[in-house]
Amino acid sequence: MYRRSRWPTRISFILVIAMGLAGFLYAVATWVPALDAIDFTTFAEGIDWVEAGAAIGEQALQLLLGATSGGG
Repeated sequence: MYRRSRWPTRISFILVIAMGLAGFLYAVATWVPALDAIDFTTFAEGIDWVEAGAAIGEQALQLLLGATSGGG
């Protein structure tokens, strides 16, 4: 059985990790969430946290849909 060199695998693994880190740093540097868009005045002791989580998740989905849509 022929054993291939592990260097190409190691180099590609390092490149994938490095590019993932570079993409994360780019996203953190350029995308700042608009926390003022979330209405925190409705948060109280009697809040339904499931509804609040669903609302924030829905806003995140709408943001992603708007960012990835081709229209203008």
